[in-house]
Amino acid sequence: MDKRQSTVLYAYVIEGKNAKSTLSIAEEDLIENADGILDCPFDSVLRKHNLTSIDLSNMYVSKLTFVKFTNEATITLKTIELNINM
Repeated sequence: MDKRQSTVLYAYVIEGKNAKSTLSIAEEDLIENADGILDCPFDSVLRKHNLTSIDLSNMYVSKLTFVKFTNEATITLKTIELNINM
């Protein structure tokens, strides 16, 4: 019986006019809210990747997607549409 260990990684995918990047999330930054839903504060992920909201504005970021990578699958946990470039 093959018992391969499944690898689970979490990240924010940021998409914009000038860029698309994947920002990895450290396991200690994941939180489970009162409803049992997994989440991660985006501001802490930005800090760990040495980014600011100004960087997001310069990249014309329009969407943030909180994802879970398991083996070869990508599962979208939450999508946030942004309009910070008014």
